[in-house]
Amino acid sequence: MTDTKRNLVNETISELIIYINNKELPVGTKLPNETILASTLNVGRSTLREAVKILAFSNVLDVRHGSGTYIKNLAYTGDYSSDELLTAREMLETQAVTSIITYGFDPEEMLTLKEKLFLRNQLLANGKFSEYVTADLAFHQKIIELAKNPFLAKWYEEIKPELKTYLSGQVLKLKDYADNTEIHNDLYQALIDGNKEQAVKLVKQNSYSEK
Repeated sequence: MTDTKRNLVNETISELIIYINNKELPVGTKLPNETILASTLNVGRSTLREAVKILAFSNVLDVRHGSGTYIKNLAYTGDYSSDELLTAREMLETQAVTSIITYGFDPEEMLTLKEKLFLRNQLLANGKFSEYVTADLAFHQKIIELAKNPFLAKWYEEIKPELKTYLSGQVLKLKDYADNTEIHNDLYQALIDGNKEQAVKLVKQNSYSEK
């Protein structure tokens, strides 16, 4: 069931992009309302809504409440290159996991991290991509918080909006999108085991998988 739901949302995102491209709709164009668009794409309204959310997260669409949904960009755009953005996150997380393993952690907070990881994985499996992106960011932010370094937390908070846009854009690359759930699971386990070398390796591996 989860794979079916995830695939359906994937297909709807793809069909919506094809619809925009085939009609050669320019930036600023208002899309048909939800009922008409769902009928045109032959999908349920809830599935269409999820597809629109992730396209809005990735700056392709602009959802204006009370007005409608408009084309904002024809592709992902960001203020920084992907390499710059992911390198910044990698630096922050490398320092964070090193600190966590060196100085220890509160078991209750690690349990919270596990809950965030579980939610992230479930949302991805169920094709709830917009919520998944938010949950993924929350998982990584909790790792930063566990380091108990206010500067790491501040710097992560500053790049989080760009990360949200970038990761949403990555989800749009349906065929190439790497489901790196195993990396996240292994990273959590490395923190629990106190395996600094493995944790740092997985942080780097995760950055590479998302480029």
